[in-house]
Amino acid sequence: MTANSTNQPVSARELAKQLLQEEAKGMPVWVRAPTDGHEHFTGLTRAKLYELAGKGHIRSVSLREPGKVKGCRLFNLQSMLDYIAKMEAQAGDDQSPA
Repeated sequence: MTANSTNQPVSARELAKQLLQEEAKGMPVWVRAPTDGHEHFTGLTRAKLYELAGKGHIRSVSLREPGKVKGCRLFNLQSMLDYIAKMEAQAGDDQSPA
């Protein structure tokens, strides 16, 4: 199994260890992209999640078994919330009176 946030393979045991060490604070640590509509916690669409992950703005990991074409991409919820907060702060700075 590989973790593909940086295109470097990680063993399944190491990946599980990393995922379990994350603190959830009452919410899931990792979420899947919605098949239709918006993601439940952030309101981001599937396309926007993949775009932000591709640009490195949010964390994602691909769980795929060796030799398989298809896998499961998960997105780190806290990185999504941090990105939204960062965008909100930037919008607030842009609207400050000069």
